[in-house]
Amino acid sequence: MIVYNKPFLKIAEFYYQPPVEGRNGLDIARCYYQESPIEGTQQSVFHTLQIELTQDADQILAGMKKDNRQQIRYAEREGIKTEASSSPDTRWMQEFFTFYDAFAQGKGLPPANRARLAAMREANMLDLSRAIDPVTGDTLVWHCTLRTPSAARLVHSASLARDAEQSRTTGRANRGLHWQDMLRFREAGLATYDFGGWYAGDTDEAKLRINKFKESFGGKVVQLYNVDRGLTLRGAMAIRARHLLETWKERKN
Repeated sequence: MIVYNKPFLKIAEFYYQPPVEGRNGLDIARCYYQESPIEGTQQSVFHTLQIELTQDADQILAGMKKDNRQQIRYAEREGIKTEASSSPDTRWMQEFFTFYDAFAQGKGLPPANRARLAAMREANMLDLSRAIDPVTGDTLVWHCTLRTPSAARLVHSASLARDAEQSRTTGRANRGLHWQDMLRFREAGLATYDFGGWYAGDTDEAKLRINKFKESFGGKVVQLYNVDRGLTLRGAMAIRARHLLETWKERKN
């Protein structure tokens, strides 16, 4: 569980588990990645793709598409270096924020939620990893992962490329970094690697391409639930307003 503040709200987030009762002073309990709905909550269906890390490493690799395995091996032959920390220091956090915000700006996405990620770090649930170009020393890819006792769930993946050649190198680096992350989490005893989402529609070409990338690692698509429970009147009103806004955006698109 993590706890953080937004304007006029105190929020607790629970992952792969129902909320713990008796948390005083909270306005909202958010329960992510539940296997079934929770009564008395505002809920939404969520699809994601998961890899079972309880398999042997060779089995995980064999479950991937052939081209994906080749790209991972190519990244290894190129000498792409990977680094990771399950307890990132302030310098690492700032380097990630700078990199991710530049990536997000180019994609029209909001910047990283610093308060939320800082709360994950305080709870020892934040893992950062990156892939580095062996020639230039530039960081090509960052992964930001939520780490629980049973699962690792990708929160952010960011990459920057100056030209077509570096774009190809970055693609291989990204695949290699996912593989190294899986091996680390498997070695740590985690059971699941969660890619953090899977698009269930059929109209958004960009999201379908992301699906194809994730599916190249094998695994299976699962349906989960994200739920919000208002613990105060203020929290309940904020949840209602958020639901109405999301509904309006869906209809607009």
